[in-house]
Formats: sequence, structure tokens, C-alpha cells
Amino acid sequence: MFNSEKPEELVEFWTKVLGVQAHPHNQSTEHIWLFPTEGENFKLGFQRVARKSSDAQEVHIDVAVEDLNETEELVKKLGGSHLKTSRTSSGFEWRILRDPQGNPFCIFKDSGH
Repeated sequence: MFNSEKPEELVEFWTKVLGVQAHPHNQSTEHIWLFPTEGENFKLGFQRVARKSSDAQEVHIDVAVEDLNETEELVKKLGGSHLKTSRTSSGFEWRILRDPQGNPFCIFKDSGH
């Protein structure tokens, strides 16, 4: 769940990065849910809050992607940014990015696991 003063902005960003659809806004709960395309199984939620809490525990998601460069360029085009690239001694690489509201997340090359 992402707390945001403007959840629609994050919904726009994440639907394009993940290639999923958004369920209509539920005004009674202030939630907007993202759903996968048919045959996949996950949910990602966004909740409207009056103000983001500065003392909230940092949480981020990891997203398996086919192409690191292509995904990073899409993230930047959509208003996100690159924070850091890391690589293990065995060559496994991941990138820490931020969505348009500064929430960190990682991308890594999908190895089929």
C-alpha cells in the first residue's frame, strides 16, 4: 500500500511500469487497486492520506523486468528517477529507482524464478 496525497499520479505511473490496469477509485475507502492482466496473480494498492507521515517505515517493491535499460528509460519518461545501480560479485545487477513521488523501488532482470 502506498500512502499518497495524490494517488492518481502513482496509479498512472505504476500501471504503465507494470503493464496492468487500475480498478476504479473507491471513494468510501480512498483506495485505488491495480490488477494484473488475466492469468497473473497480484494486487498493488494506493491509499489517499491527508499528509504523508515523515516517520513511516520505508518500504519498497522489487520488480522483475526483461530489460533493465528499457525499464529505467520508461521510469524516467514517466517522471521517476534513478538513484543507484548495484551489482554483486557474481554479476547480479539491480537498480534502485524512485517513482514520481520519491518512493524507492528496485528493478532486476527476470531470470524466470
